Amino acid sequence: MRPARRTCLILLSLLLAGCVATPTPSNPTTTPAATAPATDTPPPVAPTPPGAAATLRVWLPPDFAPDDSTPGGPVLADQIAQFEAAHPGQVVEVRLKQASGEGGLLRSLETASNAAPAVLPDVIALQQDDLASAAKAGLVIPLDDLIAPEAIDDYYPFAQAMSRADGRVAGLPFAADARVLVYNTQTYPTPPRAWADVITGTLVFPGGELSSLTLLNEYLSLGGTLADASGKTALDSELLAEALTVFQTAQTAKVLPLSTFAFADPAATWQVFRERRAVLAITSARWYLAEHQRVSSAAATLIPTTDGMPFVLADGWSWAAVNKAADHGSALELLRWLADPAQMSEWTLAAQVLPPRAKALAGWGDSPLTPFASDVLSHAQPQPSAEILARVGPPLRQALDDVLSGRATPFTAAIAAAQSVAGP
Repeated sequence: MRPARRTCLILLSLLLAGCVATPTPSNPTTTPAATAPATDTPPPVAPTPPGAAATLRVWLPPDFAPDDSTPGGPVLADQIAQFEAAHPGQVVEVRLKQASGEGGLLRSLETASNAAPAVLPDVIALQQDDLASAAKAGLVIPLDDLIAPEAIDDYYPFAQAMSRADGRVAGLPFAADARVLVYNTQTYPTPPRAWADVITGTLVFPGGELSSLTLLNEYLSLGGTLADASGKTALDSELLAEALTVFQTAQTAKVLPLSTFAFADPAATWQVFRERRAVLAITSARWYLAEHQRVSSAAATLIPTTDGMPFVLADGWSWAAVNKAADHGSALELLRWLADPAQMSEWTLAAQVLPPRAKALAGWGDSPLTPFASDVLSHAQPQPSAEILARVGPPLRQALDDVLSGRATPFTAAIAAAQSVAGP
C-alpha cells in the first residue's frame, strides 16, 4: 500500500473514532413556547424520491446534544424527528464534538475537508470566531442568496454582524449569550444601571479572566476603540484611565473587593451570588436564565455604565452549511427548519439561551424572562474577536490589578496598558 493512501486511511479511522453518534430519543418530551411566532417561508425544494434514503449529518457541541443530558435536548430531538417526518427519506444523524480545541468542531471540519471528505457534516454549529475562520477557508457556503432577506433582517443587529465573514452571510445564529449584572432586589429594589447607583453591598466580577471583559465593557461604553487610524490594535489611554477610575471608586466605597481577581469565569461569580456572598455579580445571561429560580430575590439587568446608557457585549452560535461536493438542497432545508423562529423560540426557551431573532423572542410570550432578554438583545454589540481579546485582555487585566492593588494610578496604568498593546 502506498504511504499516501495509508495516511489517508489512518486519518479517516481517527475521524470516525472521534465522532459520537447521538440517536434521536423515540419519545422526546417538549417544552412548548408561550406564543407561536411567525415562521419563515423557504423556497420550495424538490422532495426526496421514494425509497431514496439520504443521511444528513449534523455536528454539535455536547452542550446542545439532542437528548436528556441538556435542558433543550428533548425539544431539539423532537424538532429533528418532525423534520424527518416532513421529509420522507431524510435521516438526520447527530454527532457530538467538543466546542473548541483539538478534536473540536472547527479542527475536525478542517481535517475532514482535507483528508476524509466522506465524513464531513452537512450542517455544523460554530461559535462566532470559528464561523469566520471556516468561511474564510471556504469550508462553509455563503447564504446571502439562499436565505430570504426578510429572515436575515429579523436577526438582531449584533447577530447579523456575528453571522458575517468578509461581508457575506456565513451562518444563521441560533443561540446567544452576554455578560449581565445579577443583583439582589432586597438590596437594590430598582436595577442599578449606572455605576453611581452601585453604593452598597459586595460586587464581584470575573477579574481573573485574561480577556478582562468587564473592564473592556466599560471602556467601550465610554466610546473607546480597539484600533487606531491605520487599523492596528490600540487602546485610548485617556478613556481607559476613566474606565479604571470607575472600579477604583467602587473599591474605595468598599463595594468591590480585591478578591474579585480570584474568579476566573461567569460560573464562579454566579456561584458567589447564588451562595449570597455578594449582592451584585457580573456573570453570563445563560447562568441567570438557567438558575434564576434557585435564588430568591434575584434579578438581572445590563452591566452598569458611567452614564447609565445601555451597552452589552454578546456572542453566540450559528448554524452553517458545509461546503461539500454533494447538492446542498437538503442541508439548506434542515438549516432553515432549525433556524425558523417558531422552532428557535421553543428550543431557546427550553435550552435557557437567548434567541438571536426578534420573532423567536416574541414566541417567549409572557415569560417573566422576556423583558430581560429583550433588553439584552436590543442593546447588544458583538464581542470582539478572540484574536483581539488575546491582544488587549492581558494588558487590561494587569492595569486593573495594578490600580486596585495600589501599585499604579488609573492614569499611569492606562498608559502602560496602551503601550503594551501598541508594542515596540
